[in-house]
Formats: sequence, C-alpha cells, structure tokens
Amino acid sequence: MMTSNCVDCNANVGGGSCFFLSSKLNCDACKKSICAKCANDQALIPYTPNEEPMPIQKSSIKCYCKSCYQSFSTLDYSRTYDVIEPAADDEADNENTNSTTLLWVHGGGGSRRMFYPHAKYLSKQGYRSILVDLPGHGTLVDTKLTLDECVDTVQNIIQKECTSSQKIVYIGGSLGAYTGFYVLGKLNTKFSSAVLIDCGQNVGPDCSLKARFGIWFLRKLSTNMSNKALMGAMMGEVNKSKADYHLVETTFGAGYFFQQGGAQCDCMHTVSPADIIPSLDFPILFFNGSEDYRDSEDKWLSLCKNKELSSLKVYEGGDHFFCHDSRFVHDMLDRIDGFAQAVVSTD
Repeated sequence: MMTSNCVDCNANVGGGSCFFLSSKLNCDACKKSICAKCANDQALIPYTPNEEPMPIQKSSIKCYCKSCYQSFSTLDYSRTYDVIEPAADDEADNENTNSTTLLWVHGGGGSRRMFYPHAKYLSKQGYRSILVDLPGHGTLVDTKLTLDECVDTVQNIIQKECTSSQKIVYIGGSLGAYTGFYVLGKLNTKFSSAVLIDCGQNVGPDCSLKARFGIWFLRKLSTNMSNKALMGAMMGEVNKSKADYHLVETTFGAGYFFQQGGAQCDCMHTVSPADIIPSLDFPILFFNGSEDYRDSEDKWLSLCKNKELSSLKVYEGGDHFFCHDSRFVHDMLDRIDGFAQAVVSTD
C-alpha cells in the first residue's frame, strides 16, 4: 500500500485501511495529502462576498491543508487583530463619537470575524473598532488559552492602538463576556464602559447543577469532536434558530477553533462575576435572548456600581445566537451607540 506524509503535521498517512497509519485525505483545494486530524480541524465553508446560502448545508464544509485553510478563511492571518476606523465624515452619522473605541471580543470557538459586520455598521456612526482574537482562537489558535493570557492580549492591543484620551468600550459575547469579567476586573481603569452579551447564566464556581452539567457536556463535546464535526453540529442548531446575519462571513467562513475546548470551559467555570462586578467603576449594558439560559442576569445588573447607566435588554424570542439574528441586530447596535454616547456625555 502506498503511503505518504501529511503536508501539515508530517504524520504517516495511508491510502487504505491500516491500523498503524492515519487516514489519508486530500486538501479540497490543492489536493495535497493531509491526515484526518488536520483536515477535520482545518474545515470551513468558503465565503463569497454578498452570498449567504440559507439554510447552511453540512455538504458545504470543505477541508484544507493549513496553507489553503488560511487562504480561504475570512480571517486575515497576517495580523492577530483588526482595526476598523470610523467612516469618512460625509458617511458618519455622529460626529461626537470619534473619541470612542469599541473593543470587540468573540465567543468560544469563534474568532474576531464574529463581530466584523457589527463593527462596520457602527463605523458609520463614527466609531473606531478593534476586533480581537482570543488566545486559542483564530490567528492565536496555538497560543495557550488562560484568563491571564486573555488579559495580556487585550492589554497589549490597548497599549499599541489606544491613547489615554480615548474612551474604550469592552464588548464581549459569550466566552468573550465571561472572560471579559476577569479582563475588566484586571484592567478596570482602561475602560469607560462594557457591553456584555450572552452571559446571563452563572457558569462559575458556585453555579447550579444544571449549569455544571452544561459545562461538563461542552467539555466532552469540544475535547472529543473535531472542528468540522462541531461545525456540523452547530449548523444544525443555527438552522433551528432564526439567526441569519452574515453567518458564513463571520463564523463558518472563518473556521471553528475548539482545539482548546477544555481550556474554554476552565475559563468560564473559574470566573465568578458576582465577585467582580461590584468592583467595576463603569456602567455595563447587558444583552440576552429570552430563550437562552439566563438564571443570573438580574443579579449581575443589581451588582453594578453605576446604577444610573447600567441596564439589561432581553430580546423576546432571541436565543444564544440573537446577535446574528437580523430581527435584533440593528436595535442592539443602536442601543450600543446610545449607551456609548450617554457614557461620554456624563464624563
């Protein structure tokens, strides 16, 4: 039997069945030999601008060698974060927000591409945005994911890209919100406010038995399934949802990153929002979907030090993917705009 080596990890791969050899696959683009592990972790749906097939089909997922994967991904692998400057003055609707920078942090298994169209929308309102890849995700997939590494990642970007005169709003979704509590606690003085999305359930050390089971189940899935398999499973959930907003561009076209799924669970289960929120000097705007798990959203709000500007918005009929649901997206972004303006006006 003819054998070859995986172009990425150099594992010996075979063309037939052999107990001692990894399964042989070919990159869907260049046709070079790759092992099953590399192929199934380097999977995505090729994205064509202005085309969003709905419903999204599992058959659209392609597997690539590392080079082709990075080439086809909607992520730019030449850098680890994106900066979106405000639209030109004749396009911007709000001249008073140019001093505000929005720092966007994505959810678990995703990448900085998750909030790209959201940031582009708010650029027309005059906002500057920075979109961040968390450690263990996107272009930082090989960086170890820990809470302190998340802090270092955000701090280094702020030092490079922001001035002391700028107002910085932290915007985090799901994992980006849970790790965000920790980041905000460590970098309290760096931010003027925060927007935290999909974090209404307490999954920390003192969480409920139901939440504890959810963390255990997520750990099992992410440590035993490939990115391709998880993408297919998530696709089924998304197709049952109303989510329809730039899904290929932001998620399936960028790729999934669950290689450190266990560490994602560790980070969420370590953070205790109730211990951190009272120490934060700035207001927090919370967003959740009514159909998501949210046993602690009212508690998080009640603990905010800035009572005047902190608030909670729950979208009726929204689920964990509501921020990619066109029924809610623009209202959410307009509320972020109003919130940021209110923070500036009270300083």
